[in-house]
Amino acid sequence: MPWTEKSAVEFAEHHIAVWNTRDLDRILALYSADVEFVSPLAEKLVGSNLVRGRGEARTYFETALAANPDLRFEIVDVMRGLDSILIYMRGVGGRLVADVLFVDADGLIAKVVAHYTCLST
Repeated sequence: MPWTEKSAVEFAEHHIAVWNTRDLDRILALYSADVEFVSPLAEKLVGSNLVRGRGEARTYFETALAANPDLRFEIVDVMRGLDSILIYMRGVGGRLVADVLFVDADGLIAKVVAHYTCLST
């Protein structure tokens, strides 16, 4: 999907707004049935750096939401690539997070590669 500045920002804002509802079904509806997550945080929460499909995503998200009752995201910046967007944001405790999202032709997120700051914020 070729991203314009406007479409990338709108997509990111919608994505974060849905996450901030903490409504698991609404969150899962953002992702394709065969979504893939690559995240160092996933290993701590569900035992693997790779989470595949909505079923595993449900477990991962449910665990993350339960472990972080104050979880809210705040967008710092949005960056667009040819076939992906990067949402640079603040997460738990103000920690900086960058998620690279690959979106399929249906507008659903097919792959996420998550990055977490190594330096204190």
